[in-house]
Amino acid sequence: KQKTAYEITYGDWSSDVCSSDLDPRDVLGSVWTTLEPLAQERGVRLAVSPGRDQARQALVDPGRLHQALLNLLENALHYSPDGAAIDVGLAERDRWCLIEVRDRGPGLSDADLERMFQRFYRGDPARARSRRSGSGLGLAIVKQIALAEGGLVRASNHPDGGAVLELLLPRPA
Repeated sequence: KQKTAYEITYGDWSSDVCSSDLDPRDVLGSVWTTLEPLAQERGVRLAVSPGRDQARQALVDPGRLHQALLNLLENALHYSPDGAAIDVGLAERDRWCLIEVRDRGPGLSDADLERMFQRFYRGDPARARSRRSGSGLGLAIVKQIALAEGGLVRASNHPDGGAVLELLLPRPA
């Protein structure tokens, strides 16, 4: 069977997945290990709360969660100023596990808020703090993963500056 352009861009989200109960911090560690060399070059650090003593559980395919977190953290790293922290908060809200990623960058314009989860959309390059540029697919892929897992992703500006991206995934029953 020949793949459609959608499947080439996003993969086949209808295939069998192996969702399991996991603490997102288990996946977050391996994601940060991948990005840490880039972050260290700019003095950007990761701050995760709460600590390991407070378990958080999501019902999600580990591979999909890895890809979603990689895209969210890479985006935060792209817009974070040198020497800043990227905050990752985990919380349980009703039937959801909330993963919140906050950068200390310039925040989101109205156009960003409206279009940032569309394929190939890239924000104003003048707002980026990193010379690296992406394809404009990362956040669209995060949205597709969230929907495929029965969740959602949304974005806002933090009152103290920077962007906040929230990934909500189902919690185990």
